[in-house]
Amino acid sequence: MPHIWIEYSANLDLDTRALMRVVQDAAVGDGSLYPLAGARTRALRVDDYLIVDGHPDNAFVHVLLRIGHGRSAEQQAALGERVFQALDRALAAEMARRPLGISLQVEEADPVLNYKRNNYREYLADRAAAARAALPRTVVGVALNSRQALAALGEAVNAPPYKAPPQAPVLYIKPANTYAADGDVITLPADVQEVSIGACLGIVFGRRATRVSEADALDYVAGYRVVADLSAPHASYFRPALKQQCRDGFCPIGSDLAPAAAVTDPDALEIEVRVDGEAVQRTTTADRVRPVARLIADVTAFMSFEPGDILLTGIPADAPRARAGQRYDIRIAQVGTLGNALA
Repeated sequence: MPHIWIEYSANLDLDTRALMRVVQDAAVGDGSLYPLAGARTRALRVDDYLIVDGHPDNAFVHVLLRIGHGRSAEQQAALGERVFQALDRALAAEMARRPLGISLQVEEADPVLNYKRNNYREYLADRAAAARAALPRTVVGVALNSRQALAALGEAVNAPPYKAPPQAPVLYIKPANTYAADGDVITLPADVQEVSIGACLGIVFGRRATRVSEADALDYVAGYRVVADLSAPHASYFRPALKQQCRDGFCPIGSDLAPAAAVTDPDALEIEVRVDGEAVQRTTTADRVRPVARLIADVTAFMSFEPGDILLTGIPADAPRARAGQRYDIRIAQVGTLGNALA
């Protein structure tokens, strides 16, 4: 558990898939008290209803959240508050434009008269293990997905030949020769004096994703990894800088896979980069032009990802640099760490 029922009046035009995702993610949280394998969420439209004075504009959304026996009163209250806040935010636009009642009820399942059986945990574990074990078939990076980096370019984005900021994701590939592991020593080519350290959140797909909607996008995510998108410093943004980005070892990938259910909000994760133990960058994934779900939808509109493939969410602005003889370490909250020495 939790088991969730979302009832809503038929006069509401809701994106129920998105609303179910918001409510379930808030209920599961980090998965420590309310495991993902126990989650069941359904949305039920109610055609016959009488609300307040019966005016046809009156609408409602009611959530029943049933949890297993054994949680303390404090844990139940924290769950209810967390889910209601998420529900309230998700329906704020509807509340602003019409008469709307929003309610949530938390109830505890009977400790005896409660029968269930499933094998979801085994399948979730198998999917996570497959994603951990296999090297990605593809790692796709996205340029200019940082608001600060885009703003720093100023009028340069309006110069020929493009004459406008990018209207779609600017993508590039990190091929297999760039892959390296956490702890590997990365040998810089003779013509590269230093590298930019792009501290990236890597989205790891758990199943084939093609033409995925934004509302369903997170359903395709197995988890997240820390990825270092290394490159020789360059000023090319709109065209792939293959020579600078695709050198051997220029895409170290963290060994830890943080399951999607353990990451409460991939668009609000703190990122820290250290060089030789000194903090040189602190940023957050909240700076992204396209958040995770939107990015997945936009990219899968024209290309597919297979299980284990990785889509990078973008390099933060002002990526720090390091030289041979130095070591960098990246930490992304709730996801993990990655560190490599440069030689």
